[in-house]
Amino acid sequence: MRELVKKGFFTTSDKARIYYEDRGEGNPILFVPGHMCTTKFYVKNAEELGKTHRIICIDNRGFGSSSKPLHGNDVERHADDIKELIDYLGLKNVMLLGWSLSGSIVVTYAHKYKCHALKGLGLIDACLFPFSPEDWNTYNCKNYDMDAWNKKYLLWHTDIEQYVNNFVSRMDEYLSSEEVQTVKDEIMKTPPWIGFALHSDWIHTDADRLLKDITVPVIIFSGQSLGHGYAMGRHYKKEVRTYCELHEYDKGGHLLFYVEHETFNRQLREFLAKIG
Repeated sequence: MRELVKKGFFTTSDKARIYYEDRGEGNPILFVPGHMCTTKFYVKNAEELGKTHRIICIDNRGFGSSSKPLHGNDVERHADDIKELIDYLGLKNVMLLGWSLSGSIVVTYAHKYKCHALKGLGLIDACLFPFSPEDWNTYNCKNYDMDAWNKKYLLWHTDIEQYVNNFVSRMDEYLSSEEVQTVKDEIMKTPPWIGFALHSDWIHTDADRLLKDITVPVIIFSGQSLGHGYAMGRHYKKEVRTYCELHEYDKGGHLLFYVEHETFNRQLREFLAKIG
C-alpha cells in the first residue's frame, strides 16, 4: 500500500532539483501550480481526489522547495521538466492540469511531446498568450504592451512588500488571515530574478495556437478576476478539436479550484469518468 504522502526530489537532465508530492493510488492526476505558487495551493484537491486517484503535485523549478537555478526559466524548459518527471515516475494515462501561467506549460508539453502518457489535459484559469491583441485576451499587457508589464513587475524588485500585497489582493477576499499568510510565505520562496525570467518568457509565448493540435480530451475551468475573464475559456473551447468541457465559476476568482474545491473536484472526477 502506498504511504499517505510521499515527498521527494528528482533531478532533471540539466541538474535542477524538482520537489514533488505523491499520494493515493489509481490513474494519476498531475497538478502544476501557477506562477510562484506551490503544492500547498492544491491541498484541498489532492486530499480529496487522492481517495480515488494517484495525485502528484510539484513545485516548478525556482518555486517553493525546488532548487533555484539561473537557467531553464522559460515555458518550454518547464514543459521538459514535466516530461522528465512523468518518465521518472513511470506514469501512464495522466490527467495533466496547469493553473494560470502553467496552462501555457502544460499545453506546450502536450504539443511538444504529442500528448505523451496523457489521458486528458486541464486548464485552470489560464492565459495562453498574454501579449495577444485579440478580443478574447483580457490580460493587462494585451497587444504586446511591454511597458505595462515592466510597470507592474519591476515593483517586485523595488518594493517587494507592495508587490506581494498586490498579488494576494486578487485572492484575499476568499481567504482567512491564516490562508493569506500562507500564500505570502509560499510566493516569497521564489526569488524575483527567477520570476522575472519565467514570466517575461511566458508573456511572449503563444500557446493558444497549439490548442488545435491537442489529441486528448480537454477540460477548461474559467473564473473572473483581474486579468482573467470568461472570454479566455470560451475562446479556448472553440480552438480545441477534441472533446472539451468548459466550466465557469462566479466565485473564487483566480483561486476557483481552492475556494470552490468541492465543485472543482466533482467536475474533474465526472470528466475523468466520461473519458475513461
